[in-house]
Amino acid sequence: MATLDDLKTALRENLERNGKLRKLKAQMRADVFAALNTSTEADQKAMPQLSNENLIINELIREYLIYNQYRGTVSVFVPESGQPAVRPLDRTFLASHLNLPEGPNSAQLPLLYSLVAI
Repeated sequence: MATLDDLKTALRENLERNGKLRKLKAQMRADVFAALNTSTEADQKAMPQLSNENLIINELIREYLIYNQYRGTVSVFVPESGQPAVRPLDRTFLASHLNLPEGPNSAQLPLLYSLVAI
């Protein structure tokens, strides 16, 4: 007969094997961060204005995280970085600004992949 410890071990191994445990941990971290982030409007106004370079870099990172389905990371990254919750920069604008050619294959991937391929 299986003991409680055996059942816990089997459940943990199953969750690790199918990737659910990693997702649960990421979601829990995001929820804890959201609960701790009780900043007021005054606190948010006190945040320094993002430079154009940081805005572009953050948007490239956000696109990469969303593409790879790192939802928990995105939910922490956006408010922590001060990046606007609404995507302010169009992908076409970013590609043009960074002088990255957009072909049929590259349009399916985040722009960071194009930067690494150069």
